[in-house]
Amino acid sequence: MRRFFASMGLAAALLPVPGFFSAPGLAAEAMTGAELTALLANGKVILLGGPGKGYSGTLNITADGKGKGEVKLAGGDIISIEGVWKIKKNRFCRVWKGGRDAGKEVCETWVKTGPKAVDVIAAKKNIGSNSWE
Repeated sequence: MRRFFASMGLAAALLPVPGFFSAPGLAAEAMTGAELTALLANGKVILLGGPGKGYSGTLNITADGKGKGEVKLAGGDIISIEGVWKIKKNRFCRVWKGGRDAGKEVCETWVKTGPKAVDVIAAKKNIGSNSWE
């Protein structure tokens, strides 16, 4: 069964989105630790949200395990993102300085939605979408 995750347009790095639904007959595929490592090992600019998501932003992931960026919400508020990250097993784990989870480790599963796009799942909730070029 493939899982499609409803995005409610909240900042991927900071605000959880409740609920998700399933579509019969389709298979979801989470990125593996090896795929995450290959993607991020040399650093990467991650695009957060986008058209129709209710937020957009960028997160600059560096090879030395740091991340910094910002998210602009549909209402105009801007939220800064800064902290550290690492890959643990098949998850992207991060500790950001600000937001709801400030100072707490959050581990995300990145579920492929395209060749360069994922839905981000933490604690069984869709918390947004990421993409990259």
